[in-house]
Amino acid sequence: MKERNVIFDNLRGICMLGVIAIHTGSYVMDSATASEHIFMLLEVLSRYSVPAFFFISGYGLFYTYALDKPFAYWPFIKKRLASIGIPYVIWSLLYSAVYGFAYHDPQNWSLGELVFKLFFGTAVYHIYFLVILMWFYILFPLWRKLMLLMEKCNLKLSIPLLFLAQLYLYKLSAHFWGYPDWIVQNDLIYNLFQYRLNYFPFFYLFIFMLGGLIALHYKTFISLIRNHFSLITGVFLLSASVNAAVFYRHFYKWNMDLEDIVNTLQQLSLYGLTYTVAALFFFCALLEKYKNKELSWLQKLSERSFLIYLVHPFIMDQLYNLLKFTGVPFTIVPMQVFYLAIVVISYFVAVGIHKTVKIIKI
Repeated sequence: MKERNVIFDNLRGICMLGVIAIHTGSYVMDSATASEHIFMLLEVLSRYSVPAFFFISGYGLFYTYALDKPFAYWPFIKKRLASIGIPYVIWSLLYSAVYGFAYHDPQNWSLGELVFKLFFGTAVYHIYFLVILMWFYILFPLWRKLMLLMEKCNLKLSIPLLFLAQLYLYKLSAHFWGYPDWIVQNDLIYNLFQYRLNYFPFFYLFIFMLGGLIALHYKTFISLIRNHFSLITGVFLLSASVNAAVFYRHFYKWNMDLEDIVNTLQQLSLYGLTYTVAALFFFCALLEKYKNKELSWLQKLSERSFLIYLVHPFIMDQLYNLLKFTGVPFTIVPMQVFYLAIVVISYFVAVGIHKTVKIIKI
């Protein structure tokens, strides 16, 4: 068995902190610390976290299944879909049950509604990530062929081209689409177009392949982040500053709605994708620089990152509802306290679930 990579393992924990930050960001303006600055930090500068998990997955797949080794598709797909597909179905059904009970909506359990939710990842707002990830698994032979082609061609040319292709795909997708009648009248085709960001892996292909390239050229990558730490830090800070400046320009100068600004700077845009790459290289360089330091808290968070990812929206909702039930106005709750409570509670719930599953398996 190949050794685990400490940098990429711990990167999961950093990414999970970013995911929770994004999801708590929608509560900022109702909290005791209502501030556009905190909103920008949580909703814009934490956007690296979603594509980062595809980056980590790309690294893991190409590290485990090297291009120069035989590749058996069916054992691979059965193993991968079991590890992700089963939890995905279980948690989608759980969230459907919770929301169906909370909103007294029996339609949540109709066969058509469940199929729709499972295919497009709409049982809860964050779980679409697993749908895209499963499509990356299903199409892995295609990514292997693409990687071989990129290796055969000049990587200095193919990497920028893939970056530009992904940006162009997003720009094409971001425009308002007026569908012809034959699409509107066919529910299946219409939904495939409407929910394209929920399942179409090509929107995240560059970042996934970048992780794979690092797996194949890891010594070069390590040399880069060791020898150019200051440069990588500078690029990260510059990219973060540009995103912040654009945010403030839209907010103060153009009086744009906060949600619209987030959509403008989201992770698939030029600003967002550039910042994501800069952030990933910076965090990897930081983890490499301090790899001999005691980071047990980050390691523990990383070990349970998948379960934390699955459970934290439920914890967030219940904590918010508990405050309402006890009569505590959210306007007196500092966002930092709310965020930290979600992280801590989600971690311990994830630990409890992990222990319970281990007992059941025994």
